[in-house]
Amino acid sequence: MVRDAVEEMDGGETVVESLKILVVEDFSEFRQFVCSLLKARAEFQVKQASDGLEAVQKAEEIQPDLILLDISLPTLHGIEVARRIHKLSPSARILFLSVESDADLVSEALSLGAGYIHKPHASRDLLPAIEAVLKGRQFVSDGLLPTSRSEPLSSNLHLALSQVVARAIEMVGADMGNLQILDPYANDLHIAAQLGFSRRFLDFFEKVQLGQCSCGTALSSGHRVIVDDVANDPIFRGTRAREIILEEGVRAVQSIPLRTPSGQIVGVLSTHFRIAKPPRQKMFEITDSFIQEVADLIRSKGPAFT
Repeated sequence: MVRDAVEEMDGGETVVESLKILVVEDFSEFRQFVCSLLKARAEFQVKQASDGLEAVQKAEEIQPDLILLDISLPTLHGIEVARRIHKLSPSARILFLSVESDADLVSEALSLGAGYIHKPHASRDLLPAIEAVLKGRQFVSDGLLPTSRSEPLSSNLHLALSQVVARAIEMVGADMGNLQILDPYANDLHIAAQLGFSRRFLDFFEKVQLGQCSCGTALSSGHRVIVDDVANDPIFRGTRAREIILEEGVRAVQSIPLRTPSGQIVGVLSTHFRIAKPPRQKMFEITDSFIQEVADLIRSKGPAFT
C-alpha cells in the first residue's frame, strides 16, 4: 500500500521504498515524457499501459501503489477505468493526468481519485503531486477547482458540494474534508463529496449511523463537535473507526451539522487534520451563515438529496 511505502526520517526527509507506478496514456510521446520524469527516481518501478482495458488488466496483475491515469483513452474511458480499478486493485491511489479542465469532469474525477494534474503543468506538478498523495493529501493543479469563498457555488450539486469541502478545508487550514448528506428514512449519513481520503477510508465510512463517530454525534446532538485528539477521545475509544482514522493519518476532526434556517438538519460537514489539537480559533472560520447556505442548497434539491 502507498502509506506503507512512506517513512518520515528524523530530519523531516521522506524516503519512498520501491513504489510501483502504472502510467496510463495513449499518446506515446507524452507517456514516454512522464516515464522519463519518473525513472529519474530510482525507487519508482514504472509500468505502462496505452488504453483503458489494458490499464484495468495491468492494475489487477501488478497491483500498483499509484496509477497516473489519462481520461480520454481508447477502448475504455478513464473515469470507468478508475471505477473498475477500485474493485480490482483497491489499495492503489489514482492521480488523473489529463488535458481536460471542465469543472464537472474534474469534480467527478476527484470523487474517484487522489488528485488531478492538468497536462500543460505536468512537468511542474507531477512530482509534487506524487509526494502529496504519498503523504495522504489530495493534489489538484492550480485553476481547476474553485476554492475562493467569495465565488458563488455551482448549480451542479456534486460540483457545488466539492467546492464546499474545498472552501471549508481552506477556511480552517485542514488537510482533508468531506460532506455527508442525511438519508431521512434510514436516518444515516452518506458521503456526497470529499477531498483527500483513500478508497479504504471512504468505503468504511460510506454509511454512518446516528451517534457514531464525530459526524454521527454532530447529527444526534445538533451541535458542532470538535475532537482535538482522535487517539484519546471517548467518541472513538475502542472502535474500529478509530483505527481506520488513525491509519489515514488523521489526528483531529471537526463535524458541523448542516442546519437550514428553519432548523432542519440535512447533513454534516467535517474537516480533518493531521495534527492533534489544531488551533481552536481557526475552527470557527466556518460560519453559521456559510453552513446555512450549504444546507439550503441541499434542501432545495428535494427528496432525492435529503
